[in-house]
Amino acid sequence: MSRMSTSIRVDREAKEKANSVFKQYGLSLSDGINIFLHQVVLNNGFPFEIKIPTEETLKALDELERKDGETFNSVDELFGSLED
Repeated sequence: MSRMSTSIRVDREAKEKANSVFKQYGLSLSDGINIFLHQVVLNNGFPFEIKIPTEETLKALDELERKDGETFNSVDELFGSLED
């Protein structure tokens, strides 16, 4: 297998966290990226499901970011709200 060098821009935090995971397996960042690329080829697409968020999900994420969602003091209170 011939190797080549490439340059990519990645999110710093994601790279650091992924690198930490790869190290636990004794892999380098380059090894991890190569595994991902091989899986893309084997699957003829992403090796995991990718979904477009629904309008409801986007609304919930927005509420979460604004800290504007409903809050509960207990699990029972939460489930009671779901039954209403």
